[in-house]
Amino acid sequence: MKSLFRIFDIIGARLIYPFLFVFLSVQSLLNGLKARSHSPRIHWEENHEDQPIALVALYQKGTPRPDTLNLLRSLKKAGVYTIAVNTLKLDPVDALREYCDCYIEKFNFGRDFGSYKLGFDHFFSRKLDQNCPRLMIINDSVFCASDRIDQFVEDMINTDAEVLGSTENYEIIHHLGSFCISFSQSVLQHPKFREFWRKYRNSDVRPRVIHEGEQKLSKTLRRCASAPAKFRTLYGTNTFLNRLRDEDDLLDVAIKNARNSPLTGWKRFSAQKVVDELRAKYILRVTDMPERASFRLDDAFVRNRVAVGDFAGILEMAKADLREGETLNEDYVRRMVISHLTESYMSGSQIHQNASTLLTMGLPIIKLDGLYRGMFTIEDMQLIVRQLPEADGRALQTILLERPYGGDALRGWRRAAFMRGLI
Repeated sequence: MKSLFRIFDIIGARLIYPFLFVFLSVQSLLNGLKARSHSPRIHWEENHEDQPIALVALYQKGTPRPDTLNLLRSLKKAGVYTIAVNTLKLDPVDALREYCDCYIEKFNFGRDFGSYKLGFDHFFSRKLDQNCPRLMIINDSVFCASDRIDQFVEDMINTDAEVLGSTENYEIIHHLGSFCISFSQSVLQHPKFREFWRKYRNSDVRPRVIHEGEQKLSKTLRRCASAPAKFRTLYGTNTFLNRLRDEDDLLDVAIKNARNSPLTGWKRFSAQKVVDELRAKYILRVTDMPERASFRLDDAFVRNRVAVGDFAGILEMAKADLREGETLNEDYVRRMVISHLTESYMSGSQIHQNASTLLTMGLPIIKLDGLYRGMFTIEDMQLIVRQLPEADGRALQTILLERPYGGDALRGWRRAAFMRGLI
């Protein structure tokens, strides 16, 4: 019965999509008209002294979040000139004065790309591209872990890559996650890069921002890079695959910390699938299992081994199917496990798909909509939280739990819009 209701739910959401898109587009248009009567306000601006720049898009009211302060402190420590664009109001307004060099408040329209656009309009109007060796964009849709952020800032700023993203996204088309990218001066001065920001039109409609903003920005950046090798990702699939081959510990971590949430269609790593493939390609099929075999995959003992899974557990589970005297090529099994992990790693949005594993690898940022979008379960959240310093873990858990899964929490047209990715 639940499956039937889910089918009707999906059909209903698809049928109502055009009406919801028009409704939200009209709302966005009205909000855009309202924004015209609210000019951005520059509260302070220090002189730029030819250092790297960070453009930070904020959506924060009253007191800044502690993890945002961690990010701003790290930027200051690294000698970065910081431009913060906030769509809400701080109280007091100079709460960030010691952390950033330029602070602008704007009307809340255009989502994160609206803040980026205003920031780049300011950047180009001040001719900062002439003396800025590198610029990083980052927004506060991510939580910044205090024990990893310093190294991350150094990695994003001190690189020979002309374009360096933090992670990739394989949903719809391959592109960089726009929550954190850094650009060299050659990109900042490229006519196509300036043209992108000049032509970009703000919108509150999520699919438009993703398509016209995030995805087209990546396309533009590829054109601006002087060679494919100059367009890179700090924690992309290539990095993950190379490290899996070299680091036994990371292999076990990736198995144990694989995403649990079943609420998206993205691939999830499964030890069961690995062993099933081994049966089909290499070892004794379960239908031919002799009675003298010590245990089978559906035995509770094996299921428990998978629950705490690591490579040794998968190997033992596979060996259980062998006849007496047969051996198993462990290198082959390892390659298969690495292949399955990598295929899962590059499914959908990497930062959502692999949040816990990425923390182990060194990425200090966690997307704050993970629970809301159904990318995390409570179990996934706990895997993430327990890797963080205690204060960070408590703060992140509080923020995530304030936004439960939208498919359960929302009702009416908002739920239908959420299920189709409109909000």
